[in-house]
Amino acid sequence: MVLPLAHTASLQQFERYARIAGIDLDAILSDEHKAVLADARVSELVSAQAIVDIFQIVGIAARRGDLGVGFAMWCNLHGYGPLSLLWDHCTSVDQLLRLGGRYLHLETEAIGSSASFEGDEIAVQQFVTVPTLLGGSQYLELTLTLQLRTIRLILGQQWHPVRIEFSHPAPDQLGFHRSVFRCPLVFGADRTALVLHQDDLTRESANGNAHLTAYLERQLEAARASRRDDVLRPLDRFITAHLAGGGMTLERACAGLGIGGRTLQRALATRGVTFSDVLGTVRRRIADDYFAYQRKPNLAELAHRLGYAEASAASRFLRETYRTGARALSRRARIERDQRNR
Repeated sequence: MVLPLAHTASLQQFERYARIAGIDLDAILSDEHKAVLADARVSELVSAQAIVDIFQIVGIAARRGDLGVGFAMWCNLHGYGPLSLLWDHCTSVDQLLRLGGRYLHLETEAIGSSASFEGDEIAVQQFVTVPTLLGGSQYLELTLTLQLRTIRLILGQQWHPVRIEFSHPAPDQLGFHRSVFRCPLVFGADRTALVLHQDDLTRESANGNAHLTAYLERQLEAARASRRDDVLRPLDRFITAHLAGGGMTLERACAGLGIGGRTLQRALATRGVTFSDVLGTVRRRIADDYFAYQRKPNLAELAHRLGYAEASAASRFLRETYRTGARALSRRARIERDQRNR
């Protein structure tokens, strides 16, 4: 598999934030993760998984359940990577979401995004697309809060979503979350998503610049084109975004990626993997995350997330993959959570 990458701007700002917040990264992080921080000072890209793990480890060790939200509200939006060039100039939320979804991987390959219309609302969902050591809740909260801030650049600082949904449990203290989002918060949901009214999509920004946005989009498209030879990244993101509910097939993936079936299979073969291998990798990542956070796992719910129609299929997947069942996996995850919280 190709190593997923992320722009280092986030880590560069996070080091400064940690110093200001009194968080001793040297005392918390392993030598391996401290080496990633060192690389981020001089490199443009580092391991996307390492960034997710660093935020999660620091959040747990520092007992900061609001670490991702706190950092996202503190950081300089103009000090981010390629996408930050667009944020000030998009003419509408619709354009912001469209371009953000298209070029998100240039900023980080640790996160995927999708938008779905639900009556008068639209849910902008985000999900971790890399394996993690301890889950990705802090990184998801970080990216979702950045999404909130960029939308407020267009709709004004008084704007707030219809609600925010998080797939992980609530932290012990929610005061800061409530002050930032100013809307109902749902924890333990089936997804992590920012939900807004459809009417918000087309409201024009007073500061938007269509000509500059078009120019920046051409620059991002050129950067995107340089990565097109790598089929694993977009395939992984597409499967992760569309797996829930079932119907994930090679044909559907090809249609979504705009690539022929034989072309995709040949590209995967040159990398020594098959479509089934990638599908299994995504399912295992989703299952790992599910058991890490769900205190009372439900096989029917897990089956839906894994793209199975029946709970029995999810049970077979667990036994074939982990050589054990849901109860044992849940018990193991509970022991690991208790050990981390000591």
